[in-house]
Amino acid sequence: MRVLVIGAGAMGSALTVPLRENGVEVAIYGTEYDVELLKLIEKGEKHPRIGVSLDVEVFYPDELHEAMKKADLLLLAVSTEGVIPTFRRIKDDVDGKSMVTIAKGLLEVDGKILTIPEFIVEEVPSLASMVVAITGPSIAREVANKAPTRVVFSCEDYGAAKDVAKLFETEFYRVTVSTDIVGTEITSALKNIYSIGIAWVRGYEERKGGIEMSNLKGVIATMAIGETARFVEAMGGKKETVYGLSGFGDLIATFRGGRNGMLGELLGKGLSVKEALEELKRRGVGVIEGYENAKKAYKLFNLLKSQGKVENHEFPLLTGIYDVLYNNRDVGDVLYRIV
Repeated sequence: MRVLVIGAGAMGSALTVPLRENGVEVAIYGTEYDVELLKLIEKGEKHPRIGVSLDVEVFYPDELHEAMKKADLLLLAVSTEGVIPTFRRIKDDVDGKSMVTIAKGLLEVDGKILTIPEFIVEEVPSLASMVVAITGPSIAREVANKAPTRVVFSCEDYGAAKDVAKLFETEFYRVTVSTDIVGTEITSALKNIYSIGIAWVRGYEERKGGIEMSNLKGVIATMAIGETARFVEAMGGKKETVYGLSGFGDLIATFRGGRNGMLGELLGKGLSVKEALEELKRRGVGVIEGYENAKKAYKLFNLLKSQGKVENHEFPLLTGIYDVLYNNRDVGDVLYRIV
């Protein structure tokens, strides 16, 4: 078995560790944005984002066809914004190969809002039962350094997910299998958005002179989980998925840090969206997926409202996050409004 990781970022690279632990042959194909990383990996140096060296074969941007030809399974490990252009470059070479996705977000394609597996299946319908999505609390550096981790592998076909999970599962990287790929993917996309709202509180505490606001943190976190469960249910997924690893577990693992949390904290301190994004850019922080996804999630929310599947009053936090990000509302005003 040979797995091709498409993208040399932190998580895709980290997942080569459990694969190699199981004796799986692994290669990494890098896009034009990954060339410097590929050079480091090829030299046997530590990947700068995860702190370990990788035992893999390396393919450069102009070697895509060769890399695809040799692969039995594909791990799509680019950012959410990179999914559409990257998949369209490789789709003619997929040739019945199963595909694993790790990006967490929503895509807008021809006016429709889709999860990443939905987009892949629209492009290549034969992959309907062959796309496996990884979700759950999974910090790349922790996985790469073999810290105990448990995630969810979801697919329409339980057997397909189980077979893929066997390639990855180790003593330190455990896998739960699910067929609720709608629930896990919607939950993961919304988690990035709600992480912004939860992190508001850290910034707002500082803005108010350092007063701890544990009460407010509890309220916002509870609202985030409840709204996510309602959204998943309206989309045809299972509410219980939200209370498991893909929802509650992932939220706990990431809301204290990460790019979405950094944005939320700056907004809570009173910075405008423009100021906060400029500050993060100055720090060298990349794409804030929660910011990009909030607009798409809000569009999907309005579609669900028009279909009578949800009501406006059920999503005060989502509406509040959207108002701060896109309607120039102040975090403090929104917090008092929604609580």
